[in-house]
Amino acid sequence: MALLCAPSAHALKSDADQPINIRARSVEANEKTGVSIYTGKVVMTQGSLQIEADRLEVVLRERQTDIIRASGKPLRLRTRTDAGESIRANAARLEYHEQTRRLDLYGDVELRRDADIFTGAVVHYLLDEETFTADGGDGGQVSATIQPAKKDSSR
Repeated sequence: MALLCAPSAHALKSDADQPINIRARSVEANEKTGVSIYTGKVVMTQGSLQIEADRLEVVLRERQTDIIRASGKPLRLRTRTDAGESIRANAARLEYHEQTRRLDLYGDVELRRDADIFTGAVVHYLLDEETFTADGGDGGQVSATIQPAKKDSSR
């Protein structure tokens, strides 16, 4: 419940208007199905959003990016918010739904927003709605470490 009550943050809204850039050791693309699979030290960026993975799959629908799936050890995500906060996450795999800007993280998820830390088996993050939910999985729990707000010393 603490995860839902924590102050929210969202990735830069301007990221959605930026091109997606991908670097990898190899790519296998199927223009008929719209699926491209990148492997080997993959780094994807879109504005402030950065995903590092062993494998990245990009699915196009009607020539638009629909879903990006990533997996690997390590799998890392970084982004910034409009408020200047840093968001970092580690997980076993992720799905990024580009059109709705929903991020689904699976497997030993650790999500950091500046100094706050949230962990769980699954985290669903709605970037534009500024909300996320976490689940501890089978018998597991979620945990949260929320730092106190810094007092304004100018008063």
